[in-house]
Amino acid sequence: MADLPEVASPASLAARRRQKRWERRRQRLQRFWRFVGVTAIAAGLVWVLARPLWIIQDPRRIQIQGQQTLNRDRLLATLNLQMPLNLLHLQPQRLEQQLLKAAPLQAVQIQRRLLPASLIITVQEITATAQASRVVVEPNQPPQERWGILDRQGVWHPLSAYERLGATLPTTTLKVRGYREPYQRLWPGLYSLLRTSPVGIQGLDWRDPANIILETELGPVYCGPYNPELLPQQIAMLDRLRQLPDKTSRSAIAYIDLRQPSTPRVQMKPSAPPRSLQTNPR
Repeated sequence: MADLPEVASPASLAARRRQKRWERRRQRLQRFWRFVGVTAIAAGLVWVLARPLWIIQDPRRIQIQGQQTLNRDRLLATLNLQMPLNLLHLQPQRLEQQLLKAAPLQAVQIQRRLLPASLIITVQEITATAQASRVVVEPNQPPQERWGILDRQGVWHPLSAYERLGATLPTTTLKVRGYREPYQRLWPGLYSLLRTSPVGIQGLDWRDPANIILETELGPVYCGPYNPELLPQQIAMLDRLRQLPDKTSRSAIAYIDLRQPSTPRVQMKPSAPPRSLQTNPR
């Protein structure tokens, strides 16, 4: 015979009903306490955010470190920070980029600190390598030559940026005319070579890319287009020509042609014909 299904007793049915009621009550309690916990956390977060612990009331709590020539107040004004200042609402990376665009700076780091609330802005000013001019074309305006400062990476910083920030212009002995944005990648190598010259170089005329002209203590020097392999030879030849002022007047020299450094030529002014130079290796 087939087994008959087991019939639950009234006592077991009552126990099951009590168990289900308890589980439903426990679930309601869990949902209630979960709601209370989330509400408490949210309220606590709002309370913390509203506390003065995160608020800067005094602009003197904003420190700028590392500036040497730039004016602190004008540098700070470029960030357009409003008091009271909530530190948690700040975006340090965005402020860093804003400051780099507005001022001649190499690097910027912004840190938020508590106890007491303060903002630390650390800046690194650029290292000036030369004063440089570039042609600027504006709508409905003729091309204009404007001067600025070149840093070690070849980035051109307009003089107006220094004037706007009340800064002292960096002192440099080298002047570059005709600087252009494509030259930026060439500048670090070129500047490094110019620094090695034993003959003083005061200027560089780059207005004609086909012929870089160096302004030296011996006179203008024609180098042709920039060639990182040829320029060291040209500078070495300049060193060998240092005795030239002893043989002819500096004022009589129109220019020195080193486009072929192995056969240098001196172009004299109209009163004297050009002549070849014979140099003896050291």
